[in-house]
Amino acid sequence: MESTSIISFQYISGTFWYVLGYVKVTLWLTFASVGFGILLGLISSVAQLNRIPVLSQLADVFVIVCRSLPNMVLLYLVYYGLPILFLALEDQTGVHVPYEKVPVSLVAVVGLTLHTGAYLSEIFRAANQSVPKGQVEAALAIGMTWAQASRRVVLPQAAVFALPLFANQFLNTMKSTSIVFVITVVELLGSAKLYVEDNSAYFEAYIVVALIYWSLGIVLNLSLND
Repeated sequence: MESTSIISFQYISGTFWYVLGYVKVTLWLTFASVGFGILLGLISSVAQLNRIPVLSQLADVFVIVCRSLPNMVLLYLVYYGLPILFLALEDQTGVHVPYEKVPVSLVAVVGLTLHTGAYLSEIFRAANQSVPKGQVEAALAIGMTWAQASRRVVLPQAAVFALPLFANQFLNTMKSTSIVFVITVVELLGSAKLYVEDNSAYFEAYIVVALIYWSLGIVLNLSLND
């Protein structure tokens, strides 16, 4: 009696070699979104901590809105909202922005950056507030400048507080890249979906994707916590 295998290792092998080429897309989306998210988060947290007029209010709204919205909703808002924004600017200024030539992967980065930046803003703000004010006041009292106190007293302690949270957000951003296929960006998960259209080996394909995400997560986690 001929036995049939529940899992096809041939499909697993085929899927692996097909999707492997798209890992670089997932990593690029992750690093780009986290990189811009760090910049956005720093600006937002500084504005909030120092209560800079107008900027702090804008930062408050940005953090609340972008942390409240699901990733996919935010991505759709960016994808469909940017063309409307550029058309409005063109009507007001007469300057044409060739939005149709903008790579959709950059649109995905914008959406992921907004979400990542909002969470990093809260991480940076909490890290700064974790350092007792008395230590900063003592540093200023012995003659340090504000910049020196920030560099020698605040940053080392804030970094220790923020690093585990930052590593967690980094991994969350990597996992969030799996949704960008909805706006036609083909990354790791999206490539697996395309591959199984011809063979319907969904289970095998998602086993491969899960193992790759797991491997990437381990490597990134070890790197960030080293």
